[in-house]
Amino acid sequence: MTELLDQKYKDQLSTWIGKKCHFRLLYKISRDGCSAATFHQQCNGQGATVTVFYNTNNTIYGGYLAQSWHSNGAYINDPNAFLFRLQYNGSSNPLKCPISNTATAGYGHNNYGPTFGGHDIYSFGGNINKSGNYFQLNGSFNMGNSYTLNGQSSNSIANGNLQVTDLEVYQVKDGPDPNKSSGKTVDSVLDNPWRKFPEFNDEAVQQVKELIVDFEPESDAELSAVNILLIGQIGAGKSSFFNSVNSIFRGKITSKARSGSFEHSLTTVFRKYTIKDQNSGHNLKIRLCDTRGLEEDFTIDAQEIAYILDGNVPDRYQFNPSSPFTTETFGFIRNPRLGDKIHCVAFVVDGSTIDVMPQKILKQLKELQGRMNQRNIPQVVYLTKLDKVCRKVDEDTSNMFYSPAVRDTVNKVADVMGLPRGHILPIKNYENETSLDPNIDILILKALKQTADFADDYLEEQLDKMAAEGRRKEKD
Repeated sequence: MTELLDQKYKDQLSTWIGKKCHFRLLYKISRDGCSAATFHQQCNGQGATVTVFYNTNNTIYGGYLAQSWHSNGAYINDPNAFLFRLQYNGSSNPLKCPISNTATAGYGHNNYGPTFGGHDIYSFGGNINKSGNYFQLNGSFNMGNSYTLNGQSSNSIANGNLQVTDLEVYQVKDGPDPNKSSGKTVDSVLDNPWRKFPEFNDEAVQQVKELIVDFEPESDAELSAVNILLIGQIGAGKSSFFNSVNSIFRGKITSKARSGSFEHSLTTVFRKYTIKDQNSGHNLKIRLCDTRGLEEDFTIDAQEIAYILDGNVPDRYQFNPSSPFTTETFGFIRNPRLGDKIHCVAFVVDGSTIDVMPQKILKQLKELQGRMNQRNIPQVVYLTKLDKVCRKVDEDTSNMFYSPAVRDTVNKVADVMGLPRGHILPIKNYENETSLDPNIDILILKALKQTADFADDYLEEQLDKMAAEGRRKEKD
C-alpha cells in the first residue's frame, strides 16, 4: 500500500527539522490496523519519527519527535519536537507549533497510540476498527499544553475531530533519499503489475476492439447508443480522448475535435460524437459527449450540467457564458427520452498536476458530482498524462501497471474524487504520435469498454425503476 505523504510536504518537514532528510514508512493504520500494540511493535526504538494524521476534512497534521517512541508509561523529553499542520480543508497551509515544555514532548504507553505533550494530541488507545470510510479515534486534544500554538487551536489545526482516513508514522533518516539522484526521482518498475490487465499486444487490442464493436445497450432500452459525458479541466485531454478513440477505429491519427493547450476551453459547443468503425462501416453504440472544460476563473453553471445529464440540451448547442442554458433557451428538450440522457460520466484528469489542482476546480468537480450522485449516474476517471509522472511509462506505455508512481497517482485521485480505485482508469491519449500504437490503444479501449458497461448498468437500473413506477400507477 502506498505512502500518502506528498514529497512537497516531506520537503517542508525537512525544512522544519533543519536538515536534509528522507522518510521511511513504519506504520500505517489502513494497512497494519489501528492498534496501540502494533504501533509500538513497529515504531519503538526507531529514532526520530513523524506521525501524520489525515482526517475526513482533507486536513493533514501531526507531530515530530527526534527521540524514539517507547512503552514505558513515561514522558519523552525532546527539545526538538514540534507539532505541525501541512494542509487544511484540502488547501496547503503549513504551520509549525514548537515545543514549549521539553520534558513532556511525547508520552509512551503500551496501550496508547502516538501521543504528543501532556496530552496535546492523544491519538487513540487499544484497538480501533474502521467505521465506513474512516477510523473514529478514541483519543483527545488538549492543544497548547506542551506546545506553542501561535494563536491556533485544535479546530484550526485538526478541525477539532479525530475522524481520520489514515494515520502514518515515518522514520526520519538523515541525508537524501537513496531513491533520488541529481535531485530527480529515479523511476522504477515492479516485478508484478499492481492491477490485472490484458497483455499489451495486437491480439489483445483486437479482442477488446471487437467487444466494443459488438457492444449493444440494454435491449429493453431500445437505444441507438449509450451516452458518455466527458468532463475535465482545460488541458487535461478531454477532446484528445475523443480524437484518440476516433483514431483507433478509423485506423489512422485523426483530429475531429479541437484539442491542444490554450488559455480558455477550446470546446464551445455541446457535442454528441458518434464513432464509426472503419472495418465494419457501422457506428459504435457508444457516443462520447463533449462539453466546456473547467476553468479556475470561469465557473460552469451546475444547473447547466444538470440539464445535460437529464437530456434537455440539444446536440451542437453553443455555450454562452453570459447567458446560461435555461428552460427558455431555444432548443430546450422538454420531454427527454432515456436515450437523450447521460448514462455515465468520465472525468478526464491530468495525473501529472493532481497535487496542484486549484481548489476552485476541485469545488466545481464536487458540485457536479453531487448532481450526478442524485441521479445515480456512474462515474469513472480517465487519468491522463501519466508519461509525465513516470519516465518508464514515457519510454514504454506497457509499463503503466508496473509503475509505483502511476499506482500512487491512481490512489491519490481515487481519494480526491471519492471513487473506488477500480474506477480510476490510466490511459495515454494520442498527442505527439503520428501513427497508432497498440500499447496506447489497449489502455483507451479497455477504459472505453468499462465505461460502456457501467452505462449499461445504469440503463438496467433505470428500466427497473420505470417498470416499478408503471406497476404502482396500475395499482392506483
